[in-house]
Amino acid sequence: MWRGQCFLRSGVLIGWQAGNPAARLGHPVRRFVRKQLSEPRRRSLRPVDDVDGTSRGLRGLVKPFAFAVAMTGTSYTMSAIWQYETFRRLAKQNQHRISRPGNYGFYGKAGDFRHRLNAWWNRLYSTEKLVCGIISVNVAVFLAWRIPQFSTAMVKYFMSSPMASATCWPMLFSAFSHYSLLHLFINMYVLWSFAPVASTKFGKEQFLATYVSAGVIASFASYVYKVARASMVPSVGASGAIMALIGIVGTSFPDTRLSIAFVSQIYPHSFSADVGVKSLIVLDTLGVLFGWRFFDHAGHLGGMMFGIWYAKYGHRIAKKYRDEVVQYWHKVRGKP
Repeated sequence: MWRGQCFLRSGVLIGWQAGNPAARLGHPVRRFVRKQLSEPRRRSLRPVDDVDGTSRGLRGLVKPFAFAVAMTGTSYTMSAIWQYETFRRLAKQNQHRISRPGNYGFYGKAGDFRHRLNAWWNRLYSTEKLVCGIISVNVAVFLAWRIPQFSTAMVKYFMSSPMASATCWPMLFSAFSHYSLLHLFINMYVLWSFAPVASTKFGKEQFLATYVSAGVIASFASYVYKVARASMVPSVGASGAIMALIGIVGTSFPDTRLSIAFVSQIYPHSFSADVGVKSLIVLDTLGVLFGWRFFDHAGHLGGMMFGIWYAKYGHRIAKKYRDEVVQYWHKVRGKP
């Protein structure tokens, strides 16, 4: 989420940024944010419904809540079907495998870029290939912000705020939206670092479902906080979903030694993943309590809590739910 990032790399805390976000945004976003930041700040924690253009109080959270529940259920349902279809395809291949002589590897011209790219791609694990797809979507959305013809749609659907005319789909789309090249690079760098570790326990299918669900849940947590404080500042960024990955890694592998990337080359140091996660929780909790504007602390905290819960309890519920979905889908599909 924008206004700054707190992030890790493969269990490595690599920093955070802060400052005025409006100065770094493209022109349609900058105009919108400046308008919102010019509004008098309300310190009350009570939901309000008497401010023109703001939320309708707690009533405005009903649809976002229903959307978060529906999106989470859909994500895990699709991940179960995806996993089933993967095993089904492998079973078919084993049944109809025909041995043929010859080597069918890819060969390009000597020094050809396509050959190098293909060799690099084949070295990647399945989760890393999935992450490449996620990064590609984020880059495409980042470039779309720079196209003037898309400005209206981007502001409406790729910035999340309970005060906006569209509140549901932006909860998902904003998790793929970034306000600057540095913002995009940091989030994708951390995603690339943590995704393989987070997926080792649950598989790439559940990893994607967890990533999408965490992004939506983090947006909803941000909505709750913004309604409570009558904040009109929108949020963008994948950090809510990434915080869930950090929570999963820190909970599943608490003794992993971490260090601040780039800084570790100058000043060698390390700390445990458990300490890193707890430090981030404390930081975001203080940010929520004191109304700090450095990050979207509520979104970060919501993503982190979801990741920790999923690592401890949620994956068991997801497994039971997956088994039921797979059994039903197997009856629908029949024998391979």
